[in-house]
Amino acid sequence: MDKSRKLRILEKLDADGFVSVASLSAMLGCTEATTRRELTRLEERGLARRVHGGAVRTGTHFARKNVKESYSTHLHEKLEIARLAYELIREGETLIIDDASSCLHLGTMIRSGQKRNLTVITNSILLAEHLMDAEGLKLVLIGGSVAGNLGATEGGTACRQLDSLHADKAFIGVNGVDFERGITLTGYPQQEVKRRMMAVSRETYILADSSKFGKVFPSVLCEAQDAVILTDRGLPRQMEEEGDARGVRIRRRGKAERAGEAPSAG
Repeated sequence: MDKSRKLRILEKLDADGFVSVASLSAMLGCTEATTRRELTRLEERGLARRVHGGAVRTGTHFARKNVKESYSTHLHEKLEIARLAYELIREGETLIIDDASSCLHLGTMIRSGQKRNLTVITNSILLAEHLMDAEGLKLVLIGGSVAGNLGATEGGTACRQLDSLHADKAFIGVNGVDFERGITLTGYPQQEVKRRMMAVSRETYILADSSKFGKVFPSVLCEAQDAVILTDRGLPRQMEEEGDARGVRIRRRGKAERAGEAPSAG
């Protein structure tokens, strides 16, 4: 399946919820037979559902959410993860913190905490506003096009600026964690920004509450083994044991990392 064609179809589904074969064929410049084959492949991957004349997106797990709406969802779990992330931070470090709602909670802990001489690099306008007058902190806001639903920057400008930076640790929020299909996202532009954040950081930590495990979204960020995953105590023990068996590094309160393991370089 042509990757750019797939992304254009998924973006249209994300925006409208339904796509017709006729309109997609015109948009993509291909035959209706080709469009039907593309939609069938998406259905086989669980990314769309075929209906008469076109396709619809598969449930609410597909659509992008507004970060302000997500802020208070699974609040207890996100606060638990944010505390775990804050404990990993050392004074004097440079941190990359992205636009996820869990990262906003981490920002609150940084602002009210006792760790000083930190540099925070972020693409989140909301986080930058929260931290801009925080004591003992240098703030770097990544530029670029603004994604209104995320209150964050994205695009080529953001990626180029990230390429010129370096961080000790990156804290990144995601939408889905699946041990076979990887760590995934709903938003395509944010995929590349998060990848660049990982690439310029010595260590990467994925912030994912237990409700996100076993879910798969259209955009793959990385393999599940590529970073340390911070989660909450609600993760079922069976799933945690499966992750351990597959070499996935999962940390939560009450569980230390296995001896000899170091966090992933981005």
